[in-house]
Amino acid sequence: MARDVNVAGDVTSNEWTDDELMACVFAYRELQTAEAAGEVINKTAKRKQVLATTLSSRTAGSYEFRMANISAVVEALGLPILTGYQPRRNVGAKVTAKLLPMVNHVWQREWSAEAPTADPEALQTRVKSARSKLKGDLSAPPPTNPLSGSKVASTTTRFVRDPNVIAWVLATAAGNCEACGDPAPFLREDGEPYLEVHHVRPLSEGGPDSADNAVGVCPTCHRRFHHGVDKDRYRRETIKRVGRLVNYPQLTPELVSD
Repeated sequence: MARDVNVAGDVTSNEWTDDELMACVFAYRELQTAEAAGEVINKTAKRKQVLATTLSSRTAGSYEFRMANISAVVEALGLPILTGYQPRRNVGAKVTAKLLPMVNHVWQREWSAEAPTADPEALQTRVKSARSKLKGDLSAPPPTNPLSGSKVASTTTRFVRDPNVIAWVLATAAGNCEACGDPAPFLREDGEPYLEVHHVRPLSEGGPDSADNAVGVCPTCHRRFHHGVDKDRYRRETIKRVGRLVNYPQLTPELVSD
């Protein structure tokens, strides 16, 4: 009878436990810290040590796979990766949601703000990381960053976005569209309500990437803001509805900062 082999190479259908993932995160950080200090590291010895203990039911291939997954998460957060473990990005939403708080804890960055980025994939990861740090605590003022909202050179125009702003807006929306008031239409793979963050004054029109210019909205309202025949009126109504919003003026293209 054929045995099931999962994507990480294990002869098992079991999901990885938190202890198993944390063991890999600790091993990764220990090796990386030693490497950064100029010490000679032995990845093979570390792998054997972890497989002999917490990962006793896993294979060497599955360990290597997870270490490459950790590299992908670490790289997306803008942190240095461990030499020899090229990022393998098919991590999966559930595993990413588990790895992020572990990385933040082991790297001692649980209270650090995430850096703005123009990379869409890195932005998604940093938003998840920032949301995990909020833990529902909105007592602090909305985040601001002077770098976010600026343009970067690319084959297409992209704007640097602040993941902390996105996380704060989504946490404030608390699962309900801030424009129409309806609940999010579904849950993401990581269990979070699916809402999108919209700048009521678009970045391309000189609007800032800040919480007083951003709302968490359902996909229907987001399209209405962009394509609706009543989009201007709907924008004004939403600004009145959401107390923190500021009606920023539209700037001409030559006045929008690069």
